[in-house]
Amino acid sequence: MFENVINFFKGLGKNKNDNKSKDAAKERLHLVLMQDRANISADFLALMKQEIIEVIKKYIDVDENSIDVRLTNKSNDDGTTGAPVLYANIPIVSVKEEAKEEARKIQKENAKQEENKESIEDNEVNEEKEEIDDKDDNEETTGEQKEEEKAQEVIEKAEEIVEEIKEEVKEETEKEDEN
Repeated sequence: MFENVINFFKGLGKNKNDNKSKDAAKERLHLVLMQDRANISADFLALMKQEIIEVIKKYIDVDENSIDVRLTNKSNDDGTTGAPVLYANIPIVSVKEEAKEEARKIQKENAKQEENKESIEDNEVNEEKEEIDDKDDNEETTGEQKEEEKAQEVIEKAEEIVEEIKEEVKEETEKEDEN
């Protein structure tokens, strides 16, 4: 009986170890499948990890021993496995002062460029307004000239009508005088 109890506990322990190795094998298989689907070899992944670390180290201090870069699967909304995803967990120790200063310089330059851009845009808007005002002034002048020309035409027609009336009156007066 005592042996049965010992065997029972041994069996439980064995299942836990079997499950651990089973889970590890399953995870390795998933990694191999993802690398195969993404067409990425383990060497390529290691190289990519090292290059990512080098780029990041230019700007921040990182704990290289704790960096975790791996390939995982993205889960779709419907719960199915989607495209491979590169996952990077990079613990930041501190941001380098040079990087902070560089970021400040870039922000200042961007602010100056934005001010210059706004100034240029304001100047362009002002120039466009001046052009429109000049055009309006020219159109007003042209409009005034057209009105003057029309008035002159009306005056000329009125003079012609007055002349015609004078002649008609003269002719009627002559006819009356003859009668």
